[in-house]
Amino acid sequence: MRYLVLSDIHGGAREAMEALSFFEKFNCDYVVLLGDLLNHGPRNKVPESYDPMSVGEVLNEFKERIISIRGNCDSEVDSMVFSFPCNAKYGYIPVKTDKGNIKIFLTHGHLHKIDTKADLQKLGLTPSDIVLSGHTHVSGIFRKESGIININPGSTTLPKGGTKAGFGLITENSIELYTLAGELIGQHNF
Repeated sequence: MRYLVLSDIHGGAREAMEALSFFEKFNCDYVVLLGDLLNHGPRNKVPESYDPMSVGEVLNEFKERIISIRGNCDSEVDSMVFSFPCNAKYGYIPVKTDKGNIKIFLTHGHLHKIDTKADLQKLGLTPSDIVLSGHTHVSGIFRKESGIININPGSTTLPKGGTKAGFGLITENSIELYTLAGELIGQHNF
């Protein structure tokens, strides 16, 4: 299975369409949405391409192939725009690797602490699992004090921390990070 991973779209229609164009290019089976889909929130500028209804329409085209969780800027009323469930607080993707089975924990990043081994235990995770989160708008691959790898695809629309707008790709044996221009900027192998 291959998954296109988007986070922090914040209503940016042009950027959502650009990111979703990689679904076919990378032969993906599913789209994973890590939250903050339509609204920009009070601390973010309004994106130039802000058009939440268009974002809803383009995402609904993938409704049978979407795994979505809720971000801190998402509200229940936003879900009325979508033809797929989008209010889960977290999710898991099980992955079989050459080294054994792992879980990819899906979270927006504002609700779940993953800093200590006790934090991981509360979530049913071990240091060999992976946390995939958004929220900070900073793309990268980070090792937490708990030992777990935290991968953030960044924001498609409002990147921060000197990173570029981008997305992630879960392949059969890795998670890769890309810019919207299609430039590979990071990779973690399972």
